[in-house]
Amino acid sequence: MENNLYEELGLKKNATKSEIKSSYRSLVKQHHPDTGGKKERFLAIQNAWETLNDPIKKEQYDKSLLSSSALYDSLNENWEEKFNSKKYNSSIKDKEVEKWIKEIYTPINRLISQIIKPLNSEIKELSADPYDDQLMENFCNYISHSQKKIEKVEKIYNKKIVPKSISVLGLNLYHCFSQVKDALSEFDRYTQGYVDNYLFDGKEMIKEAKRIQSKMSTDKKNKNF
Repeated sequence: MENNLYEELGLKKNATKSEIKSSYRSLVKQHHPDTGGKKERFLAIQNAWETLNDPIKKEQYDKSLLSSSALYDSLNENWEEKFNSKKYNSSIKDKEVEKWIKEIYTPINRLISQIIKPLNSEIKELSADPYDDQLMENFCNYISHSQKKIEKVEKIYNKKIVPKSISVLGLNLYHCFSQVKDALSEFDRYTQGYVDNYLFDGKEMIKEAKRIQSKMSTDKKNKNF
């Protein structure tokens, strides 16, 4: 019998949201195909995360566990049956991918770039005198506006399920904006206490986001998405 979604992430059913997120991130790094992980395990982790991270899906899943796993198994079987059926042909799959790229990937990637591109300039201006009230206010405004963009990014990402054929791209997109979101949190902590470690960590996270963004762009071109 296959593990349930909590077991897939190495968790108990009463795991907190923070524990779910922490375990997910740790497992993704460990099993990512780019680092030699198996794609099947990677996708199983992603599937568990997509359900347990969504409050509505999680509630429904938790209810199914209380009765039996039959409902969840049935949903998976129905999805596999639909996905592999002759009626659900490659043309329909291609349209799904095209629509996801247009409505999810493209606007999210644009918003990420709007946050990343001005960062070096913002930090450079602040470095002239971090204790200058106006310069710090400007930097805080940049952080605030960027955090609002990340909130918009998360709403867009949750609008549609990532098509199975490009699940790795969808996961990379999630990791990219998660890095940016965490970086903004680090920058915000810096403004509250001038601890340079927060600024450094935030910049490193942005570097990782840029690396992922570049990889996504290359993969997208190579696979003609």
